[in-house]
Amino acid sequence: MGIWETLQLDPKVHRLIALVGGGGKSSTMYAMARQAMDQGLRVVVTTTTHILPHPKLPLTGDPAALPDLLAEHRVVTLGAYDERGKLTGAGDPAACLDVADVVLIEADGAKLRPLKAPADHEPVIPPTCDAVLAAAGLDSVGKPIEETCHRPERVCALLEVEPDHRITPADVAAILSSPAGGRKSVGQAMAFRCLLNKADDPQRQAWGEAIGALLARQGIHSAITYYTEEERGGLCLF
Repeated sequence: MGIWETLQLDPKVHRLIALVGGGGKSSTMYAMARQAMDQGLRVVVTTTTHILPHPKLPLTGDPAALPDLLAEHRVVTLGAYDERGKLTGAGDPAACLDVADVVLIEADGAKLRPLKAPADHEPVIPPTCDAVLAAAGLDSVGKPIEETCHRPERVCALLEVEPDHRITPADVAAILSSPAGGRKSVGQAMAFRCLLNKADDPQRQAWGEAIGALLARQGIHSAITYYTEEERGGLCLF
């Protein structure tokens, strides 16, 4: 089963997708791009904040160049370098659907932390998105908020705990499902999915199953995943 099926998403229906949250966004975005490409679809990977560029994908900052690049390469990154060497967005992601079959957007950052709660200006989700995918790393469970979370003060406020509080499976479910957490700025018409990543040992798998059960009680579908070292960041996929 591919990543699209695992997430219960359809690339021909959910064409504009934003990825938010903590650990696993980039790896999942490129896994989704690769599977869509293998199905004969044209894919644009972009951001509404900042991402690191994939070294093997063609890159353009000019939306007008997309038709020719997509005809040749099938998967293209749209973005422009900033002074830090990261990519910022270029053009309107929704407009890319005029030339691409699927557009995948990283819509916030986590500074490599597995869990986060967004700031006031985050995430940047286009209002016409078909789906939003909120990610969390299962390696956050059992660790103090102050050590494992991006924007720990936001996580503390959301959970109403202190910075030394150790994250539980129930905490992860609460963060992902909260309108102040993973579900922030998700419109009613958007499909919402959760990704529970880094389930690379039996304990983390069990935590993922517990979190998934809590999310399911709220009608939220989740997927438990992990990526090997060579798969992380999608480096081996293109």
